[in-house]
Amino acid sequence: MNSLQRTVNLSVLYYFMDFIKKGTYFMSFIRNNKQSLLSLSVALGISLLSACGGSSDSNETPLTPPANNGANEPTWVQGVFQPSSDFVAQCQSPRSGSSPITGIAYPDKAGSELHEKHWQRAFTHETYLWYKEVVDKDPKNFGLVEYFNQLKTTAVTDSGAPKDQFHWMQPTSEVEEQTQLGVTYGYGISFDFQSSQVPRSWQVKNVTPDTQAFDLGVSRGSKLLEIDGIDFVNTVSQSDVDAINDAMFSRNEGESHTFKFVDINNVEYEVILQTAAISGKPLQLAKTIDTAQGKVGYLLLNSFNNTVVEKDLFEQFTQFSNEQITDLVVDLRYNGGGFIALSSQLAYMVAGEVATQNKLYERIVYNDKIASEVIPFFDVTLDLRRLIGGDSIIQENQPLPTLDLPRVYVLTTGSSCSASESFINALVGVGVEVIQIGDTTCGKPYGFVSEDNCGSTYFTVQFKGENHLGFGDYADGLIPTELPEAGKDYQIQGCPIQEDYLNALGDEQEILLSSALYYLAHNTCPEIENNASLTLTQSTTPRVNAASSVGTGPAVKTRTPRQDAIISDIYFDKFRDIKSKVGEQ
Repeated sequence: MNSLQRTVNLSVLYYFMDFIKKGTYFMSFIRNNKQSLLSLSVALGISLLSACGGSSDSNETPLTPPANNGANEPTWVQGVFQPSSDFVAQCQSPRSGSSPITGIAYPDKAGSELHEKHWQRAFTHETYLWYKEVVDKDPKNFGLVEYFNQLKTTAVTDSGAPKDQFHWMQPTSEVEEQTQLGVTYGYGISFDFQSSQVPRSWQVKNVTPDTQAFDLGVSRGSKLLEIDGIDFVNTVSQSDVDAINDAMFSRNEGESHTFKFVDINNVEYEVILQTAAISGKPLQLAKTIDTAQGKVGYLLLNSFNNTVVEKDLFEQFTQFSNEQITDLVVDLRYNGGGFIALSSQLAYMVAGEVATQNKLYERIVYNDKIASEVIPFFDVTLDLRRLIGGDSIIQENQPLPTLDLPRVYVLTTGSSCSASESFINALVGVGVEVIQIGDTTCGKPYGFVSEDNCGSTYFTVQFKGENHLGFGDYADGLIPTELPEAGKDYQIQGCPIQEDYLNALGDEQEILLSSALYYLAHNTCPEIENNASLTLTQSTTPRVNAASSVGTGPAVKTRTPRQDAIISDIYFDKFRDIKSKVGEQ
């Protein structure tokens, strides 16, 4: 038994890790942690597959399944469900060998497409949050992908959008590359994918510090014109688009490509960039701003993924406390989520002990077959990096510094997802006034335990998060609203404002930060000339599987914030040496 399998066998809680250390109970909840699915398998009889992934690598050799005469095919009886373990890893095209990324042997054995569809059906019935809303149809009447696509609710939200916008499957090999490798390969440039068809428009939102792109002067607001001499904006050649995709999404470290941009002053410039492992900088910027109303703290926090940020936030809030700041702006505009324990710590440091005492940060609600779980406001350091198998970076069980603020300003866009939304919703739930400035968040109150079967990874909603008041229905996102309507808790007091990329992040003239400072001084939203009008019912950011394009011709690949957030959360599967601390002293 390898280390990952031992880890899985030790994980006995629902979708998150509990840790008991020296008599102190605390938990580090990780959204989408597949390793903790064993509790569900115990309760429901599901056979857990550890990294049952696919790949085109030479290690993967498809086996030729025996001719199937139908004698061993599963049969469908409406409303009668066998355990998913009865069908797991029975594949139409089974693989042999092991994953080149995880090293885990493939468990595949000869089966049929019908076995795979019956596994989909059973897995959905066991774990899907809204399984009662799924119409049970005969798998024989559908193809594999077609069948899974309809195994979901057809209900809609208040805006008319599908309630479930997170349901899909993709090759496991792709998911493993994005998650198990533990790093992102690229250039450190984040784009706003305004249009991916002719005339294409990609604008630089942010450049990761300490990357080659940052050092060579790629600037926020710049628009992409060419890649390797190819007209990015206007080409209608599929071969050109393929070359662009290969350059933009290359996983070959050290591969060089030439980019031409035009900056916000209409000056064109070229840079030669090499693909590299990008670890990111979660706390990109922190500073104190002197205003007529007092000292205002500002944090640009791009992720809750990187556990180093626990130490960074501890030190920064200690500094804010020493400086006696009176207000705080938390910039989560590009924060796609991550460890909910870290967002809980952040919320506690903002609100303090009195506001959070005897209150929950988030309640995790599953379907009616699984008991709900509670995430507390963490009030001490966890040394989360050590708990997930890394080096210790901060002494555990230190009381967190607090600001005890009755109000906090949060900057958001459609890229603010998951744990970032939990941060806002949790603070609202305990009575802290949240002023939301920017665009509607991505709308991801749900969580997943991705599951692999026969070379495909399946994503289906399995739980949702609710705040202390029991609210968690914001599938259309959390919406900044000048005059929120009673009963619409997804509307958050604030200002709907489109960011414009004209100023550097953290600059007091940058439109979202300046709007927060204006609101702080005047208790109302600023009037901004020519700012794009934002809808108050749905995020302006494209949803999962939606095309980010408005033109013609072949589309360049894009990645939506929602899907990035989901894949980002599953990133934590890379910690294959996690040891459950349950019951240890």
